[in-house]
Amino acid sequence: MPQRTPGSQDANRIFSARRITPPAGLVRVLDAALDDALVRRARRAIGRLGPERLGQSYFTTFWMPRGEPATNPVEEAVLALWRLAAPDARCAGAEWWIGRSYTNDVPVGFHFDQDVRAARGLRHPLESSVFFFNRVRGGQLAVTDQRAGRRGEPTPAAAGDLHVVAPRSNRYAVFDGGLFHGVLDARGRTPGRKLPGPPGRLRVTLVVNFWDRRPAGVPRWRDARVYRALAGGRVRR
Repeated sequence: MPQRTPGSQDANRIFSARRITPPAGLVRVLDAALDDALVRRARRAIGRLGPERLGQSYFTTFWMPRGEPATNPVEEAVLALWRLAAPDARCAGAEWWIGRSYTNDVPVGFHFDQDVRAARGLRHPLESSVFFFNRVRGGQLAVTDQRAGRRGEPTPAAAGDLHVVAPRSNRYAVFDGGLFHGVLDARGRTPGRKLPGPPGRLRVTLVVNFWDRRPAGVPRWRDARVYRALAGGRVRR
């Protein structure tokens, strides 16, 4: 999940989608990534959540071990994205969550994905990835070439490269799980204070991070007590 330690959630570094020429190599982007019927099923399942944990969606994460069958339409999408991302043989499973936010009030700053409950050290996923369900105003995924220093600070202090991915329906972005990244606001800039005006459309994504071992304290969806509506009334165990 997004890191919540010093050096993350950094609103002091200013990035803008308007002045970036995407470099090659930081992010792999696939359009028309999933079967349209699967996208619709997963999106309907997310719609059944209503406002449940809307403000905590980026920190409501679940674990799906390698080889386990899907128990809801969103996990069906996770398995399909897993095949596209093709993490290496070290991958033990996927941590996934549904990112929902309005781009005039982005709830997470730039950060590193991390095992936030690990007993020691900084552990990052092998690969991080974001699947977009819809187009919104701003809301670009921005990935820098910076990695975490000893205290979790972005290193080097200034990014040398920045790759920006605009949200488009059925677009999938995959990148190194150790890179500094975040969501730009409705202006296409680093999020800070809530922007004035109407919120616009809700930005909906499915984030899937691939790990060499399970992050501490992350439950399987089938064992959790939240987001039960994803199954549409039927939970396979």
